[in-house]
Amino acid sequence: MNYLARLLQQLGWLPLCLLGLLSSRDDRLWVFGAWLGRQYADNTRYLYRHVRDHDPDIRAVWLSHSPEVVKQVRDEGGEAALAYSLAGIRISLRARLFLVTHTSEDVNAHASVGGALVNLTHGTPLKRVGRDARSSRLGVLTPLFDRYLRHLLPGKRGPERVLVASGVGRQRMTSAYGLPTERVPVLGYPRWAAFHTDTASLLRREGIEPRHYKGIVLYAPTLRQQGRGGLDVAQGDRLEALLPWLEQEQLILLVRGHVDLTMTGVEGLAGRTSRVVQASSDRFPDVNELMPEVDVLITDYSSLMFDYACFKRPIILMAPDLDDYLHRDVGIYGDYFEDAPGPVISDWSQVPAAWLEIAEGQHDQRLARFTARHAAMNDGRECERVTTYLREHYQDHHK
Repeated sequence: MNYLARLLQQLGWLPLCLLGLLSSRDDRLWVFGAWLGRQYADNTRYLYRHVRDHDPDIRAVWLSHSPEVVKQVRDEGGEAALAYSLAGIRISLRARLFLVTHTSEDVNAHASVGGALVNLTHGTPLKRVGRDARSSRLGVLTPLFDRYLRHLLPGKRGPERVLVASGVGRQRMTSAYGLPTERVPVLGYPRWAAFHTDTASLLRREGIEPRHYKGIVLYAPTLRQQGRGGLDVAQGDRLEALLPWLEQEQLILLVRGHVDLTMTGVEGLAGRTSRVVQASSDRFPDVNELMPEVDVLITDYSSLMFDYACFKRPIILMAPDLDDYLHRDVGIYGDYFEDAPGPVISDWSQVPAAWLEIAEGQHDQRLARFTARHAAMNDGRECERVTTYLREHYQDHHK
């Protein structure tokens, strides 16, 4: 569903908001959703599983706009419903707490009005988000919409709390949502639980044997122009020219783009060589489950770099369109070069030199500083901390 269609749908359901405001709420009914209701993924997925399996006094329900997602959750033994089905509306009118990765559109944006909306986020942002981002979703009408009309839509209301993984995340989310710092607690990310996956077995099921390679490199570019832009992954013939080096170093390159990024140039190349493999979301639904076997991450403006910092392994930033991203896309937080955890390059031809710099230890201090800033809360207790925090603030004595 495109952006304009989602806005029109929100207008059609507005009367439901009144019922939401008048409904009494159950402190022990928690609703979860993710990625505009399209996925069973990310921080809310792992927290949902934790609550479902370890907190029997809490009724945890997953809401989605996708029948396939509802079936997936039910097949796991969980409770799920379509957000705007009769069951989904009833649940939304009763629940106290709504936990999302993006906005209230992850769940039922209308019946959840009157409940508490808490954003677990979809990672520490490098790309500007919320009110900090430059938006062009509605063309020339975007400034008018952002200033006036967006405040009329329940799907655009801000969360009352945002949970983050680091002091850097707190600073950025405080700015993005206009919240006081005490409403942006630093607790770590539930999705880090994915790091305990048996990734080697996961890869083998997809025909990739990790023992056949000296190293696995993950290339993970993020979206452009808020999902409307594409990326030439092959960069003409540059990626193909890198194949002899990959062969020499006995490396495999996994390519995994953002779910809303249109990538070109990689499919044909992957069909001609075993050194380049498409690690699409169809094959590997959760990119974090790949990370335990990844030796080097190559990305651009993705929040994955902050998650991967938990492994204290090398990160290369490859930004072929940095000027466009800085000045004509949503923009980024901080200084791209100063904050980088490793070498910053512009195309595939520079990867061997960056690799050598890493091997020589030229970026060790950068990486150590980056890890300390972004991964200090990685101790395996993230879900427990988040659940405890939510209980303290939303059970029996709602604040």
